[in-house]
Amino acid sequence: MSPEPSSPSEPQLVGGFACLDFCNTLSGWGGPGPRERAGDPAALAAWCAHAFGETPRIDAADWTRLIGLRGVLHAVLDAVATRAEPPAEAVAQLQAEVAEAASRRRLTVSAAGSAWRDAPPADGVAVRHRLAMDALDLLLQGEPARLKRCAGHDCGWLFYDRSKNASRRWCLMADCGTTDKVRRFRQRQRSGA
Repeated sequence: MSPEPSSPSEPQLVGGFACLDFCNTLSGWGGPGPRERAGDPAALAAWCAHAFGETPRIDAADWTRLIGLRGVLHAVLDAVATRAEPPAEAVAQLQAEVAEAASRRRLTVSAAGSAWRDAPPADGVAVRHRLAMDALDLLLQGEPARLKRCAGHDCGWLFYDRSKNASRRWCLMADCGTTDKVRRFRQRQRSGA
């Protein structure tokens, strides 16, 4: 899967699911220096504009709740990606978010077919609901073995590997993949010298 093109002000969308790209608004999870890309309501609204094509109204309370959801999503999805047991508390929090979001979904029925409809991501609540339902879709319909954490040093980004043979290792080959290959090449050079 190739990432969407982006300008320097736009974040890379490499996760394959919005919930994964949302987790990736914080780089270096658990590393020495996390890098925040959604550090205030305006930055998070800009990410939403890039990810969803709409700029939602996000106030400080929405932002706080969305950042909390990001931690919950990361705890659950990173555990699946690393073949660990997700924390029960995080699963319970995600379930509560999904239940709230599901209660606001609307069923549309027509002669052409039926579908669930979510509210457009016009505000922080709708964004939270969209992300919770996206995570549910990933967990129920995705293949767990294809959910991965970038192998890059101190990256921690999550992605859904859609490659034919499920061999993708990095969030971006041009970024973490190249850096990792250069690092391993230098290690081999030093050990051979």
